[in-house]
Amino acid sequence: MSSANLRRTPDATEYHDSVREALVEVAENSFFAFVDPVEPEAAGEVLSMAPGWLQATVVFEGAFGGAMQIALAEPLAVELFASFLGLDPGEVPDDARLFDLVGEFGNMVCGSWLTRNCQRRRFDLRHPEVVRLTSDAPPRTEAALLVVTLNGQPACLRLTFSEA
Repeated sequence: MSSANLRRTPDATEYHDSVREALVEVAENSFFAFVDPVEPEAAGEVLSMAPGWLQATVVFEGAFGGAMQIALAEPLAVELFASFLGLDPGEVPDDARLFDLVGEFGNMVCGSWLTRNCQRRRFDLRHPEVVRLTSDAPPRTEAALLVVTLNGQPACLRLTFSEA
C-alpha cells in the first residue's frame, strides 16, 4: 500500500487561525475593512442582524480538495464593493457586478489561505459561485468555522474538505 493512498482528509478546525489570518489580510489590505471576532455564543444573534446574504463558494483541488464558503451580509458586500473600487459609499452596484466582487473576495481569501498553508503544493481554484441566500435563512452557525464582523457587519466563513 503506497503512502499516497493513506492521505488524510483535513479537519477544518485545524485551519481556524490561518483562515482568520487570510481573511484579515484580504479584508484589511484590499478592502480597507476591519475584522473583529465574534464569540461562538453570540454568532447566531450576530448573523440574524443581516437583512440578506450573498454567499461565494470557491472549490479548490490539489494536495487535498474542498470548498470555502464566505457569506457576507448584503449591505456589507455593497460597502466592500465601493471600498475596493474607490467609489462613493452610497453607490449601489447591479447584481452582476456585486456578485463578481463577492466572488473575487472569496477567491482572494481562499487563495491567500492556501498560499499561506501549502506554499509548495499546487492547487486549482474553480471560478467562484455566488448566490443570494433567502433573508429568512442566514448562514448556519453550527456549520461555521469563523463568524466575524467586517466594519461592524456580519460575515461567516465555512471550510469543508472532500474525502481523501
